[in-house]
Amino acid sequence: MLLALRPFRIGEHVEVGAIAGTIEEIGLFATTLRTVDGVYILAPNSTLWNQPVRNYTRNGARRGDITLTIGSWNDIDLAQKTMLGVAATERRIRREPAPIAFVATVGGSNVAITLRYWTSAADFFATQIDLTKRAKQAFDSEGISIPAPPPEAPRPEAGTRQ
Repeated sequence: MLLALRPFRIGEHVEVGAIAGTIEEIGLFATTLRTVDGVYILAPNSTLWNQPVRNYTRNGARRGDITLTIGSWNDIDLAQKTMLGVAATERRIRREPAPIAFVATVGGSNVAITLRYWTSAADFFATQIDLTKRAKQAFDSEGISIPAPPPEAPRPEAGTRQ
C-alpha cells in the first residue's frame, strides 16, 4: 500500500507515531529513515501503514512561530513592530501570507510575543534558528527586556545536614 499510495517519498521528512526522520529507502517490507541526529531506523511497512503520517515536506511550505517573552513593563507595540521588522529583512520569509506579530500570552510579570510567518519546508529550521537569534538581538537594541528567572533557593553544601 505504501508503494501504491505513496504517503511519503524518498527525501521527505515524516513522523509516523513514535518514528520520525527523512525517508531514505522504501522497500517491499520495510522503510529506511534517518533521524535529524543521524540515527538509522528500519521501520516495518506494516507499522508505518497503520498510523497517521505527518509529512513535513510534502506541501513545500511551512508555518513557523517564534515566541519571545518580555517583561510586562515593556512597550508591547514596539516589541511587535520590532519582530515584524526582523521578518521584513529575512529573504526566506514568504510575503504571502504576510507575517504577523501578536500577544500570545500574558503572565504576572511577562508577556509572550509571537512572530508567525511562512517559509519553504527546506528553509524551515534554518529560518527559525536565525530569526530567534535576530529577534533577541533586535529586542536588545530597542531596550526591550526579557524578564530574569526567579532566583534559585540556596543549596546546602556537601556534607552538611539540614
